[in-house]
Amino acid sequence: MTKPIQIKNLTIGAGIPKICVPLTGTSREKICQEAEEAKKAAADLVEWRADFFEELMNPEACQNVLEALAEILGETPLLFTIRTSEEGGNITISLEDYAACNINTAKGKKADLVDVEIMSNSEEKKKLVAELQKEGVKVIASSHDFHKTDSQEILLNRFREMEKSGADILKMAVMPHGFEDVAAIMEATNAMRQECEKPLVSMAMGSIGSITRISGENFGSGITFGTVGAASAPGQFPIGELRSLLDALHEKNEEDELKQ
Repeated sequence: MTKPIQIKNLTIGAGIPKICVPLTGTSREKICQEAEEAKKAAADLVEWRADFFEELMNPEACQNVLEALAEILGETPLLFTIRTSEEGGNITISLEDYAACNINTAKGKKADLVDVEIMSNSEEKKKLVAELQKEGVKVIASSHDFHKTDSQEILLNRFREMEKSGADILKMAVMPHGFEDVAAIMEATNAMRQECEKPLVSMAMGSIGSITRISGENFGSGITFGTVGAASAPGQFPIGELRSLLDALHEKNEEDELKQ
């Protein structure tokens, strides 16, 4: 049974999945412009994909961007993410630099959540999760497979391993090659929410997996990703379309509950 998490005015893990909009600009100016657009579009949550930032390895430059984003977003929570090339991201980075960038972000107190790719160097990543939480941020443990989708059993066991990290939210994204793959990630997520209190986030990427981006309320995914500008992963919907689809499905769910 999921125990929702409250971040500022946002509740993650209950009701309609919350829409997160990624920022993928390479410069401070572009990132801030994208943030203004995300705020105007009423994103529930904003993710700074810092792996696209051309000055990522400059701590002062990163803090300047984080301060600007916090001012623009106000009560809209900010998620900080370095997505590595190993998991479909835009940068190859050492574990030491990866940890340092994330810890510096948490110490700056401007980000509300930090994403940690938990499946590689898992013991070191567990230590990183604990360090980040000591600084007051919530941590999303993530796992991304841009090549395939494993069996439902393997995906469920992966969720279980991720839970051991101590992170606050567990996120998994996979690449489907058929509808059976889409079913596998949905079934694994549904099974995990029966044994785990932490909010879950999952999706199958690409057009085949698009159903997972709108039906999270039914199978247990608490966040979905939409676009204002460029997509950060294949299969993302523009935020306006995504919100309409989420609202329509939520209304149908409520209607069905009343009929029971």
